[in-house]
Amino acid sequence: MAIEKKQFRIRAVLASFFFLFVLILGIYIFDMGRAINELPAFSVISISADLCCMALGYVLFICSIVDRSHNQSNLTTYLLLLFTCFSSAFLDEVCWLVDGKLSQVYLNTVANSFYFMGAPVLAFLFWRYVVSYLDVENKHIKRINFSLAVGLVLSILVRIINPLFGYYFYIKPDGFYQRGDYFLLSNLYPYSTMILTLILVFLARKRFKTYQIVILYLYAFFPLAVGIISVFTYGLSLSSPVIMLVLLLMYCVLNVIQSRDRSIYDNELQMANAIQEGMLPHTFPPYPDRTEFELYASMNPAKVVGGDFYDFYMPDDDHLVITIADVSGKGIPAALMMMVTKTLIKNRGLSDFRDCGKILSSVNEQFCENNELDMFVTVWFGVLTISSGKLRYANAGHEYPAIMRKDQKFELIKDHHSPPLGCMEGIDYIEETTVLNPGDVIYVYTDGVTEANNSKHELFGEKRMLKALNHPFNGDMMLLNNNIIDSLNRFINGSEQFDDITMLGLKYNGTKDSGKAGVEMKQLKVTANISELDQVLSFADTILEGMECPMKVQMQIDIAIEEIFVNIAHYAYPDGEGEAVIEVETDENANSVKITFIDQGTPYDPLQNNDPDITLSADDRPIGGLGIFMVKKSMDEVSYEYKDGKNQLTIRKNF
Repeated sequence: MAIEKKQFRIRAVLASFFFLFVLILGIYIFDMGRAINELPAFSVISISADLCCMALGYVLFICSIVDRSHNQSNLTTYLLLLFTCFSSAFLDEVCWLVDGKLSQVYLNTVANSFYFMGAPVLAFLFWRYVVSYLDVENKHIKRINFSLAVGLVLSILVRIINPLFGYYFYIKPDGFYQRGDYFLLSNLYPYSTMILTLILVFLARKRFKTYQIVILYLYAFFPLAVGIISVFTYGLSLSSPVIMLVLLLMYCVLNVIQSRDRSIYDNELQMANAIQEGMLPHTFPPYPDRTEFELYASMNPAKVVGGDFYDFYMPDDDHLVITIADVSGKGIPAALMMMVTKTLIKNRGLSDFRDCGKILSSVNEQFCENNELDMFVTVWFGVLTISSGKLRYANAGHEYPAIMRKDQKFELIKDHHSPPLGCMEGIDYIEETTVLNPGDVIYVYTDGVTEANNSKHELFGEKRMLKALNHPFNGDMMLLNNNIIDSLNRFINGSEQFDDITMLGLKYNGTKDSGKAGVEMKQLKVTANISELDQVLSFADTILEGMECPMKVQMQIDIAIEEIFVNIAHYAYPDGEGEAVIEVETDENANSVKITFIDQGTPYDPLQNNDPDITLSADDRPIGGLGIFMVKKSMDEVSYEYKDGKNQLTIRKNF
């Protein structure tokens, strides 16, 4: 729980009132109780020391709440140490004030019983403070924690039943406190726990600076020394004041100096953050003179520096490269890896942006060469051809992008997922293709968006993200970004941000001739199954009818589509169904249509075989080849290419 949390502040205020009330009560009962001249000198000294201890404890409590240098676990344990020591001092004062009063025998017994519980509790809390300070919660430490916790419970139970048997102490008939025969055994758990803690400090000494080791050893040494002295003497009771003084030293030396070191570290982090932000493009709109597209991006790191990044640039006048990535881990290591990855991808993207898959494959090889920390990076890398709206992209284990077609709603593009960069060498990343028409918007993001969680540990998720994306934004990419941030903030509702949140929105407006006669591309993805043939024909016919394609030409194109798609459905995936992509590119200026069929099935070039001899009768002619022959004769151009693990058969028809 963060220090700024409302619940913590309420508890802190209540605790401060408790400290102040008990301190005032301690002063009041000392002033209104037995006369000072009735008390032995050593009692007055002990009570005065207890009151000073309580006053110091109250001041330390206030300082600790105001101080922001602690981590939460460390602060909680330190405050419990203060509370226990403070309470022990108050109980010690009560014990001295009622000692020898026959009318207060019961109170004397209860106060001493609770006072005896303070030593094992303080010893256990000191152990927990050191473990928290070292941040060494491994399985061995957990076993020791459990053993010490059990020992603490037993120690307290033994002290609770002590009034029945008097083995540690008892109240004599005259009302005075008297040590029992087994008083020394009451120190067994506290002393053994303190010694175990010192052993841990010694074993982990390389993690400490010299002054830190000295302070931690003093915390154990002074109470041990005072305890040993008290075994052989009776009168002064200075354990609580001594411990409070050491807690003061712990606060001043460990925390104040630590605050100074943290301040230096924070300044360095701020400089690193400034460097990192300087590497990301942050001027919007980035290309004021280009009206063909609009984009906006943002990154909110979970820490001062993060492992996410976005990037965009134009390698030439007709292409826009966009990248979004998420480096594993957080903080400075992730930030350093982020800068390396961004540089590698941009260098390749500027020099050779024609194949997104090959770019990621090349970067992956470089990434794997010296990846001794086994870090990885998820990347979505895309290249937009501005004149046509064609968007080529590759996905290295990143989140699915969301796309909004003009006047429709956002939906996810379930593209091909390859492994993240850095996982293994020799990966061939697959390039995918889609087409953006004027008014279409694509949104890419990191998992910090979908995996943001609230106080109920619920994830923001894809459904909430899509709902936020579909809020009205009037084509404004900054407003789209802000809609997501606002929805996230309402959902998180003050919970701590655990991951970097990065996003980029791109709206394609098209060229000046978009929407008029010109080049346009549309795409359809279907299952490679005969049952999808009607949908494929309907998709193509709608486009052709919009171009006022002559009916005779449309029938020729339909026959070619049916022949090619049926062959894909029957033969491309012998082991089961796969996906078929149909891209239709129209050019109304030239009155032509180009249709490309793409599948990831068995590699096969239907153009490699010789044309059938149609002069022969059907009985004499070998089976097969006639369908593709008819396609070649009826179309103006037919070509085949096997690229990135995909069969790509293209037909062109002029009319």
